[in-house]
Parts: sequence; structure tokens; C-alpha cells
Amino acid sequence: MSKPTILCMFSGGVDSAGVLHELLTNEKYSTFDLIVHHIHLWNRENRALVELEAVKNILNYYRNEGKSSFVFTQNTFDTRGFAPLKSNRFPMDMDVCAFTAAQLHAAQPAIKHVAMGRTRSDVEGGGKGFALRMRRAQAIFKSSLTIESAEPAEYIFPVVDFTKREIWDFLPEKVRESSWWCRRPVYKNGSDPQTCGACISCKDMAPIIGNQS
Repeated sequence: MSKPTILCMFSGGVDSAGVLHELLTNEKYSTFDLIVHHIHLWNRENRALVELEAVKNILNYYRNEGKSSFVFTQNTFDTRGFAPLKSNRFPMDMDVCAFTAAQLHAAQPAIKHVAMGRTRSDVEGGGKGFALRMRRAQAIFKSSLTIESAEPAEYIFPVVDFTKREIWDFLPEKVRESSWWCRRPVYKNGSDPQTCGACISCKDMAPIIGNQS
């Protein structure tokens, strides 16, 4: 890649689907090359496989729509070995994303921006704790860059002016159907993932899904 590049950290959830949709359809991003990166995040929440399925389906939708001008990359981050510690604390998603994005930036200096799924709902409802977590993640990103990174990439938030509801409304129907948001899926018959209905993400999405006809 020779052109300035945007790195989209893509989980397959509604927020990151909104980011990807903006990057692929908004003219303001048309001068950039695009890398879409997914982390197989194996942890005690056990959602890696269902998120990967969402990622595949969403990316296939855009490819079928003729919007395939992106490079897809992926890696695995596994913290299941922390289980014997019996601790509720393990790396937060945004911290893992920040560290991974820094390594990708080191490998591809053309990356000028790292696109993340911060929304207006997050900013207005996340409070001081959310702001602190965001600052910590960006500090991890900057501290993880190599010394050769003369022009470090900057975080951008393409859907920060939208609420989760607004993102849901502008996403294509097939993308909405393919996205995944539950943090603690329940596997029916051992393989059929169902949303738990109780995690914070399910509670955030309940009024949105409930209003669909």
C-alpha cells in the first residue's frame, strides 16, 4: 500500500459495523487505502467464534455489493490461560485493540489513522470511567509504537456523532442481521449461539431491537 491508509479495528459488532460502513461509503474517506483487522479475542466470555462469523458475513456483504477495496487481516489474542487466577480482571477489548493496532502500524507505516467505534451514546452515557479507559487505550497505542514510527497514526471515530440507534438505522439490513453484540453468548445445544439478554451490550441493544417492526 502506497497511499495513506486507515486501519479499521473490526469486531463484527454494531458500532464497528457502523465504522466500516462509513469508511466504505463516505466520500471523505475515498482517498485512503483501507485495512480491516479482526482480533480473535479468546477469553472467558467465549464469543470469538460468533464474532468471527459476523465478521465474515458482513465483509462478504460488502464484497458482493462491489465495495471490496480493502485488505483483511486477523490475529488471535488468547487469555483463557488466566482462568486459574479466578480474577474478573483481564485485558479490556480497547486495550488489546490498541496494542494490536500499534504492531500493525509498525508493519505498515502508511497507516495514518486507526478507526474505532466510539459512538455518541458512549460519550454521553459512558461517564468518567469510559473517558479514562479511552485515554488509557490511546496511551497503550502510543507506548507500543516502535521508535521508527516518525509519524504515528491518530485515532479517528467515524461514528462518534451517531447514537447506537442511529447507527442501527443507517446500516443495511443484511449487515444488521449479521452483526453480533452480546458479550456472553449462550450456546444452545453446544453450538447454536444465543444472546444472553443480561450483559451490558444486550441491555443497550434491547430497546433498539425491540422497536423493530
